[in-house]
Amino acid sequence: MSDTSPPIFPSAEELGNSLLQYEIHECISLGRESAIYRASQPALDRNVMIRVLAEPAAEAAARLMDRLRIRARLVHPRIVAVYDFGRTHDGHLYLITEHVDGRLLSDLIRERQITPKLAYTLAIQLCDTLALIHGNKVVHGALNTRTLIVDREWQIKVTGIGMAENADGEISWLHEAQSTETADLFALGCVLHEMFGKEPLGADGRVSRNLPPTFASVIRRCVHPDLARRFESAAQVKEALVQALRSEKQSAAATPSPAAKPSIPESPAPAAASAPAPAPAEAPPSVSPPRYAPGRPPPAVQRAQPSFAKKLDDFLWSCLRASLHLVIFGIAAGIIFVSYLLKDKIVLQDKDDAGSAREEAALPADILGKLPAAALLPQPSTAPMSAPINLPAPDPLAGLNAQYRTAVQNEAAAALDKVRLDDIPHLQRELQRLENNEPLPETDEPGIPDSLKRMRDNYRQQRAVLIK
Repeated sequence: MSDTSPPIFPSAEELGNSLLQYEIHECISLGRESAIYRASQPALDRNVMIRVLAEPAAEAAARLMDRLRIRARLVHPRIVAVYDFGRTHDGHLYLITEHVDGRLLSDLIRERQITPKLAYTLAIQLCDTLALIHGNKVVHGALNTRTLIVDREWQIKVTGIGMAENADGEISWLHEAQSTETADLFALGCVLHEMFGKEPLGADGRVSRNLPPTFASVIRRCVHPDLARRFESAAQVKEALVQALRSEKQSAAATPSPAAKPSIPESPAPAAASAPAPAPAEAPPSVSPPRYAPGRPPPAVQRAQPSFAKKLDDFLWSCLRASLHLVIFGIAAGIIFVSYLLKDKIVLQDKDDAGSAREEAALPADILGKLPAAALLPQPSTAPMSAPINLPAPDPLAGLNAQYRTAVQNEAAAALDKVRLDDIPHLQRELQRLENNEPLPETDEPGIPDSLKRMRDNYRQQRAVLIK
């Protein structure tokens, strides 16, 4: 292979003419050292990926075959399977691998689709898979978020085993991985840092401040500059993650508080199955459209039962909400009842009374003398006159403020139950603002959850109607 003249890879049609047992759909990736095609195998009714390789140097060809044989022996449900390797009639080397209907982990992290709970589940799966790879005396060599795929069932799939990254950033089989298990464990720490912290590890080796406190110490030990302080195996990393989560849950149970930030539910992925599965594969993910509506959620989690103090606290909040509703209802009912009792006491002066008095004054004296005295004397009113009663108007915003406080408390309780860690701080600050009787800001601060934004918008609309 010449560095100055890159190889010419076949088109999808030309490759289909050489591999008649496959239907070649399209070329989805074209690099300097390989091209990747999406295809199907009608005889076995399955989709596959075909990687066509550039011709390796003579001294590297034999070593390439040995590496592929070792790679094909890795059989596990969480490793992309290798199906076949050979040379086409036109002389092109090709590798047939499993097609994974999913997306790269790097893309999901960039789109903020990896929640702390999902990151924990994927981390446990990745630790199990890397322990299996090392148990077979194989090193990965190119572990990063671009060689990890998450399928439609939110399960991890590992690819790129035995490959290496060239100068152009391309993951290639033509370069032997000069790696060790220690380097793989450091790469595992970098992947965990990116999943939990939503950003890569800094060039200076400092970890992000966005890491959850529960797992920050585990990730720091994975990437610690001192080799003696790092973990010795992926199994130790998994055990440290599980232990950190268990300690966090025990600490939270010992000091319950409605405003306490919940930890991520412990849901270690099931132990790796030893049953044979499709041979592990090295195919990159297909470029299927983003249809990431999850077919099913991550493995079910078991939540600890709430303590007696937590149940008592919830009961007291419920009583407070019910009392506020009863007070508002009683005030409204009292106003209606008083208005009903006084409706007959409010008398308005008839316009004809003043007119009749003027007509009486205009009559001649001789006519007035002939009128009976009873007609000239003022007649008593049939209905007693009384001054209107002005009732104090209730504050229209009191009920609205109470309803808004109740809505925020309910949303905070829902966030605790559903482990929405990103929403809890915003809801806590909103409750603190209500306790201090601070006014609602005119504009929402950036980053607040959608549920709080909707409650604020609804409150502003109702308040605008009441104060008109």
